[in-house]
Amino acid sequence: MLTMKLFSRPAYPVLSGICIGISLSLVCLPYFYLDESCEFILVPSETQLPQMHNIKQKAWPYGNPDDFEPRINLDSKPVRGNVEKGKMIRPRFAASELGIREKLFLGVNARRDTLNTLGVAINRTAAQFVDKLLFFVEAQMEQAPNGLPVVSFKDERNVLQPFHTMKYVADQYLEEYDWFMFIEDNTYIRAEQVVEFVSHVSISQDLYLGRMVDELQSLYCDLRSGIIFSNTALRKMAPQLEWCTKNAFSMDHTDNVGRCVLHTTGLACTPTASGRNFSSFLSHDFVFDRDVARLRANPVFNASLTVHPVNDVRSMYKLHRYFCERDMALAEEEIASIEAEMKVTACLTPQGCSHLPWPISVSEPSQPKNRFDVIRWDYFTPTHMYFPNDHDNMVPLRGADKLDVDDVVGFSERKLEDKYPGRYAFQGLVSGYRRFDPSRGLDYLLDVALDDVQKGSRVHKRIRLVKPLSHMEVVPMPYVTENSRVHIVVPVNDFEMAVLPKFLQVYAETCLERNDNSQLYVVFVYSSAAAPAAPGQEESADEFSALRATIADYEKRFPEGARITTLDLRKAVPSQLDVVEVVAKRMQEQDALLLVASAGVLLETEFLNRVRMQTIRRTQVFLPIAFFQYHPKIIYEKKPYPEAIEISKDVGFFDRHSFDHVAFYLSDYVLARDAYSADVATGHRLQSTASANVTDLCSLFLRTDLHLFRAPDPALKHAWLPRRCNPLLPEAEYHRCLVRRGEGLASRSQLAMLILKQQRANKANDISASSSSLPAA
Repeated sequence: MLTMKLFSRPAYPVLSGICIGISLSLVCLPYFYLDESCEFILVPSETQLPQMHNIKQKAWPYGNPDDFEPRINLDSKPVRGNVEKGKMIRPRFAASELGIREKLFLGVNARRDTLNTLGVAINRTAAQFVDKLLFFVEAQMEQAPNGLPVVSFKDERNVLQPFHTMKYVADQYLEEYDWFMFIEDNTYIRAEQVVEFVSHVSISQDLYLGRMVDELQSLYCDLRSGIIFSNTALRKMAPQLEWCTKNAFSMDHTDNVGRCVLHTTGLACTPTASGRNFSSFLSHDFVFDRDVARLRANPVFNASLTVHPVNDVRSMYKLHRYFCERDMALAEEEIASIEAEMKVTACLTPQGCSHLPWPISVSEPSQPKNRFDVIRWDYFTPTHMYFPNDHDNMVPLRGADKLDVDDVVGFSERKLEDKYPGRYAFQGLVSGYRRFDPSRGLDYLLDVALDDVQKGSRVHKRIRLVKPLSHMEVVPMPYVTENSRVHIVVPVNDFEMAVLPKFLQVYAETCLERNDNSQLYVVFVYSSAAAPAAPGQEESADEFSALRATIADYEKRFPEGARITTLDLRKAVPSQLDVVEVVAKRMQEQDALLLVASAGVLLETEFLNRVRMQTIRRTQVFLPIAFFQYHPKIIYEKKPYPEAIEISKDVGFFDRHSFDHVAFYLSDYVLARDAYSADVATGHRLQSTASANVTDLCSLFLRTDLHLFRAPDPALKHAWLPRRCNPLLPEAEYHRCLVRRGEGLASRSQLAMLILKQQRANKANDISASSSSLPAA
C-alpha cells in the first residue's frame, strides 16, 4: 500500500517539477557566477595534473593569500545618512510631562462701562478660587483697572464676542485646563463651589453643562447662568468656530453659542454630570436687600452655583457675604456632627472613652522613642523667654514670639469670658510654656491671674491650648533654573590672607575644572595705613602681591579663562555695601546673580546650585547660615588636622549671628539702595550708601518688599578663622562680632574640659614647685 501511494498519479507532477528545477539550477549556475579572472578545472585527468601543479606554484597576484580579508560591496545598496540622535528636551514641570492640567478656567464676557464695578467685584470674589480668570471686552480699552486681567478684541460686534472669547481660550489655554466656564459680568458665581463641582466630574467625557433654557424641547444652556465645557468638548469646537461666526445671526448669545455647540460637537445641554446637579438661580431683577429675606428659605437659591442678574455691585458683595456665612455655618454643623460621632466611636474601642484625643480630630502628641526625641518646652513670661535655644539662657520676648503670645493670651481671655460670664476679671499672664510638635502643632500651657468677682480674691488658673497645623498650601514662586551664572564676591582683609590660597584651590576644583557657570571677584581690602604699590614702587610694597601671583598662576593653568577678577577697596572700616559697590561698577549685566561670601568658605557644587534655585529676581534674597568650624587646636587632639569639615556638634556649629553670605540679584540691590538713599536724603540722592546707618546687605533688604529666605545650609562650610572686631564698627555690629568670636572658639563642653585640664596642669605645677623648694632631709 505504501508503494502504491508513493507512485500514484498525483505524485508524478511533484517529482517531475523537482527534477526539472534541480537540472535548470545546475545548468545555469556556471553562467551566472563565471568570472574571467577565474580558472575552472572540472575533472582533473592525468594530463592535467602538471597544469594543476603549475597553478599551485603560480604567485597570488593580490599579495599573501593568508592576509586576504573579505570586503562587503555596498555599491548597489541604498545610502542611509547618519542620523544624529537629538537631545531629549524635558518639560519644565513634571505635570507637563505627565499631562496633568489645572482644573478650572473662568472667562467673563464683560462690558467696558461695568468693568470698574462688576468686573472688580467678580475678581475679588472669585479669583482666589479658580485657577485662571480673564475678562473679555468687545473693543480696545485705553486703560484697564489695576490688577484686572483684561483681553480686548478689535472686532466691536457684540454678537461675535463669545466666539472671539472661545477662539482665544482654545488657542492659548486648551492644553492647560480641564474645564472652561464662561459667564456674563452681571452673574454672581460661587467659585469655590463650582471648583468642587467640577472636581467630582470625570474629564473623560464630552460635556456641555449649564442651566437649560426655559423653552420646550430646548437643547441649549443659558449663558446668563454660566456654561461649562469639558476640555474634549472645547477641543472639538475649536476647528469649526469659523462656521459659528458666520452663522451667528441672533442677538441672543445663548442661542448662537448653543447652535455652535450642537453643530460642532452634537452635544445638547445637560444640567447633571456624575450624579451632581448644576443649580442656578435666575430672576428678572435681583436686589439683595429686597429679595434675600424671601429667598433664605428657598432651597434652590441656597444650593445655586450662580445667581443672575446682579446689576448692583453692593448686592454682589452682600450676596458673597451671605453665601460665605452660610458655608461657614454648614461647615461648623458638619464638624460638630463628626466630633459627636467620634466621641461615640471612641468609647467602643478597647482603650475606651479615655483614649479620645484632645482636641478631637487633632493628632495626639508624639511619643519619644528615646531621650533624644523629647521635644523641649520653652518657658516664657510677659517680658522674657528662657532657654529658647542651646546658646542663650534668656532673651527678651519680642517680634513674632511676642505677637504669638499676645494672640494666645487674648484668645484665652475671650474663652474664659464665654465660659464664666461675669465671674472673673482677667488680670494678665503670669507665665507659660510653649512646644512645637511637627505632627500636631503648637501646644501652650498658660498660667493666668484672675480676680474672682464673687469672692473678691485673686486666683490663678492653668489653661491648655493647641494651635493645630492647618491645611498646607503651595506658595507659587517664579520659575528658576540651575543655569544662571553666579558671580562670587570674596572680600579679603589682611587677616584673611592665609586662607585665600585654600579657597582658590577649592574654587578651581569645584568651578574651573568642572567648567561651572561662575565668575570670581576677589576684592582686596586695604586699610588706611596700607595701600597698593604705586607704578614707580616695587611690587613688594603690596601686601597682597603673593595672592595676586597665585591668581595669575590659575589664569595660566586655565587658558580658556580663569574667570577671576581682582579689585581693590581702600577703606579703614569697609562694609558689605562698599564691597558690592566696587563690584557693581565693573559689571555690565544688571540682572547678574551675586553671592557675597567669606574667604574661609569651602565651595561645593550643591551649594552653588542651591544659590541659583533659592535666589529669585524681584522676589527673594537667599541668606544661608554656614557651618563654622571650631578652633582646630581645641577640637582635634593632634596634627595633621583633617581637611574635610564634618557636620558635628564637636566640630562646629551653625552661626545664626552670621550674615556674611548673601545671594541676590544686582538689579534688586540697585533698587533697594536707591530707595534707601531716597529715604535718607532730604531732597537729593546720597552719593554713597555707606554714609548711612545701614551697612550690611541683610538690613538693606529688610527695608524692601523682597522675601528673605534664611536657613542652615549643610553644604556651606566655613573653616576656622581668627576673628578681629574693629572698635570703629557700629555698636550693634561690634557687639555681634564679639558674640561670634566667643561662640566660635569651641563648644561649652570643650571649653570646660580645656579649663579643667589647665587647672589640673597648674595644680600639678604648683605641687612640683613646692616639693622642689623643700630642704633635703
